[in-house]
Amino acid sequence: LWKGTGKDGYAVKAPWPVADDEDKILTRQAKFLRDSLKFFRAQAGKAKKGWNQVSVLVIDSYPDWKVNTLKFMQEQYDDGFPADFMKKLKSWTSGLPDKKLIKFTMQFASFTKKEVEDVGPTAMDLSLPFDQKSIIDESANYIKSQLNLEQIDVIKLDDAGGADVPDRIRDNVVPGKAYLWFR
Repeated sequence: LWKGTGKDGYAVKAPWPVADDEDKILTRQAKFLRDSLKFFRAQAGKAKKGWNQVSVLVIDSYPDWKVNTLKFMQEQYDDGFPADFMKKLKSWTSGLPDKKLIKFTMQFASFTKKEVEDVGPTAMDLSLPFDQKSIIDESANYIKSQLNLEQIDVIKLDDAGGADVPDRIRDNVVPGKAYLWFR
């Protein structure tokens, strides 16, 4: 069989193939699709029966308070966060006007800090290096078959297309985490 493929010598003495460097953006795109589909399955399981329209909501930009938090975190990061990072974060948030906003900021920073420890400083990027809408569009048939849907549309909330999305739904959508909206 080995000689039939045009190779010389013995298969057991052939060198291992050499792999190219990992394409980090492609890996993040695959993780986005995998995580989104897992989240969609969970949402579909909890959805009320009788919905007839399903939209996937994506957004490219964070709200201002999250952008400010990410910028603060980027300033603090130097091959890792300092030991007193949470203390610095608490003093930084003390200048915020609303206690609820302070709570959300602390939660978001804590979550992002864990993400940075897992995937590196790219978790603090202010925008994603890929287009979420195009990934969902290209994978629409796969998503429909996995969720047993007949039709699915993708709404990018940064555009004018998301004007009819309620605020309570819109607040659940963040960059890198698409949301399934049942209507």
